[in-house]
Amino acid sequence: MHRRIHDFLGALRLCCLYPLAEKAQRRAITPKLRLLRAEAALPFAQRKAWAEKRLTAMLEHAQNTVPYYRALFARLGFDPANLRKDIRYFEDLPYLTKDILREQGRGLISEAYAAKVVREQKTGSSTGLAATVYYDREGLDWTAAQNILMLEWGGKRRYNREAHLSTRFARPSPQQLRFEAKKCLALNRKNIYTDGFGDASQERLLRDLRAANAVAVQGHPSSLFALARYLDRQGRKETGLFRIFVSTGEMITPKQRKCIEEVFAARVANRYGACEFGVMAQERENGPKGELMVSDSLVWPEARPLRETGELVFTNLRNRVMPLIRYCPGDLGKLEEREDGWWITELTGRVHDRVAINGTDYPTHYVQDLLDRCGPVADFQIAVKDETALELRLVVPPEGWEGVAAAVREYFPSLPLRRIDPNELVFTGIRGKFSYLVREEA
Repeated sequence: MHRRIHDFLGALRLCCLYPLAEKAQRRAITPKLRLLRAEAALPFAQRKAWAEKRLTAMLEHAQNTVPYYRALFARLGFDPANLRKDIRYFEDLPYLTKDILREQGRGLISEAYAAKVVREQKTGSSTGLAATVYYDREGLDWTAAQNILMLEWGGKRRYNREAHLSTRFARPSPQQLRFEAKKCLALNRKNIYTDGFGDASQERLLRDLRAANAVAVQGHPSSLFALARYLDRQGRKETGLFRIFVSTGEMITPKQRKCIEEVFAARVANRYGACEFGVMAQERENGPKGELMVSDSLVWPEARPLRETGELVFTNLRNRVMPLIRYCPGDLGKLEEREDGWWITELTGRVHDRVAINGTDYPTHYVQDLLDRCGPVADFQIAVKDETALELRLVVPPEGWEGVAAAVREYFPSLPLRRIDPNELVFTGIRGKFSYLVREEA
């Protein structure tokens, strides 16, 4: 009954509040959502042909207006117009890495759109130091519309009540609180804040989920997996708490999926996205389990050959402010082209570990979220032994160290801190993958 009421209220908000919020913020999300839905319903052959045209147009735009690509294409003698004859000509271009993205910075911004930038977003740090991606309002509207469509692919209807798992921050500003309250009202969403993996935190999370009466829960799988394990250890089930868990922000493992599905009797809908593009792929409600369909309206996907698997590569088709061409996010996976579209059949990467700090277990994404609010922290690693934190190592410019250290000590007063340079970060694996945890020898 409560969910039907929330769905009814959600439909009213969708008809009344959401258009008002769009108008107040000068957004145009709903028209783009209609276009994305209509295009997604077309046969893949037609969608792919449109994607090829967008890809060619984006490369021509990059050649004409982006300093980095203007110089690169001239050096290679690359003419984007040749893609109209054979799309495979695209493969003559080199890959774009996060190192290049970070080094070039604003040199990757289109000169035609430089004055229209309204958002600077920092990338994740699972494969190296963070970089910055730029959007104008149009690009943000496309990613917002895309996010709604991907939730629909996963089985969540727009009017459904959603619970969004978020990190609990110590001192949210009044402006942040007001903005989030308005956003949740328009989206029929309830923010539920997590603050660790302890028993008291799990009981609080459980109470909040019960009170939310949500159809869908979205958040890091490590957060919900911790709750599922906590309940499973006690022989408890929470069937009917929600119907869909949309896994986002990190890779969900088979073990996590199985435990969440069994304890909550809910369906898991995995997704794949990045701030460089938005949500690029989604596990579909009636699609093959564990496989994610790529949104060919948003990105052009590739898989770079790499030993037994491949490295996923994407080119954006919508953000004309900052074209990212053959960009490697650093995630390993397998890509298949089928009659109905491109599918990611295997995905590896961006796993957030857990670490014990002063006797309390934290997911590393929680630590990351806290550090983002402590000042100019470019990156961090935690030295651990047996999953217990020994030292927090922060990449911070020398002039910002005192302020950052003071802010961090408010959260973790007894954890030793050390400022390090970027070249002191530790990378491992066949692609030099980054982990937030550095395991010390026993």
